[in-house]
Amino acid sequence: MLPYPPDRHKPDFHAVVSIQLCELVEGGFFDLSRKDWDFGPKFSESQHVNLCNKITRHFYYREIAIVPPGIWKSEFLRKMNEIMPKYMILYKNAAEGIELGTESEYYKSRNIFSDFPQTALAGKNQDYASSGNDTEYERIRQLDPLELAERLKSYDDVDLMIINEIESLFSCLFTVNVNGW
Repeated sequence: MLPYPPDRHKPDFHAVVSIQLCELVEGGFFDLSRKDWDFGPKFSESQHVNLCNKITRHFYYREIAIVPPGIWKSEFLRKMNEIMPKYMILYKNAAEGIELGTESEYYKSRNIFSDFPQTALAGKNQDYASSGNDTEYERIRQLDPLELAERLKSYDDVDLMIINEIESLFSCLFTVNVNGW
């Protein structure tokens, strides 16, 4: 007979130093769907729900880095409100479609010619010219499979970039589970 029979209906937490995020989730404190945990801006509601689920799953067994939990919540919301505006640009670009297999370069130039450099053109810039032309073109290069594989290896989606940026809000210690069942 085991000295402590496991109860499968009660969560079994093993924090080393502080409190695991799973304790806060199971206890109802950490719930990113509640209004008091709202952070922004949001690109879309579905993106926000997806990000919240990834954050919860990624850090589920990690300990929070600041105790008590109320202060950690304040720091979590502060950090998310500070970093989210810069990621809106990336969410917008991702929604428009990311093409990792090609490179595009855009070029624009202007050639101005003057038969009589002393004669000023009318207008604000007072250029000296008698004729000119603009040139624009785009060069698209298809990547070979090895270049594409290298690019994919270094690619993180926007949600993972955010997760990596909030890493400091969680302890890097993982609990060693001894005699776990």
